[in-house]
Amino acid sequence: MNKKYLVFISLAVLLFCIGCAGSSPYMRPAETLIGPSQGKALIYFMRPSGMAFAVDFQIWKDYQLVGLSTAKSYFAYECDPGKHLFIGRAENKLAVEADVEAGKTYYVLTQARMGGWKARMAFIPVTRGSKYWGEVEAYKGSLNFVTTKDDVIDQWKGERGAEIRKEIDEIKAFLQTPEGQAYIVKLNKEDGR
Repeated sequence: MNKKYLVFISLAVLLFCIGCAGSSPYMRPAETLIGPSQGKALIYFMRPSGMAFAVDFQIWKDYQLVGLSTAKSYFAYECDPGKHLFIGRAENKLAVEADVEAGKTYYVLTQARMGGWKARMAFIPVTRGSKYWGEVEAYKGSLNFVTTKDDVIDQWKGERGAEIRKEIDEIKAFLQTPEGQAYIVKLNKEDGR
């Protein structure tokens, strides 16, 4: 194949991917939140890096899609106080076990990591004293705040609901094994602000 042709195709693919950076057909821009509603806790999932920008990471709570973590963006999830398990779906499977308190805001960073076939995901809970504790407010100012397109999500779940439920059940079962426990990170009440 002609070398100039390969260079042209490579540049075209790169420009296409750059144009799609941090966007998702399942998420839309949103207005930022001031804080949690009365009696609720607020968790921000932030992905400050542009690495693997063409890959969205799914974050689930039970069988509810909380959101898609897209490059250079963040989204919020409001929940009742208490314990919650958030499952990440990428090439790997992992979770955040969050124990949250009403009236507080919590932060979880998502990172892309090199995978075998596609990007792998990492959860980094922002805990008191961690190196990211002072970074999250700056991230809010520099990242796109997004929320789910509920109608698109509902259609997608309608088409793949049984398959998704089966995979979520398999992930939950794996996370309960001794090996799976190593893939759960913790976010505790005292990590809220």
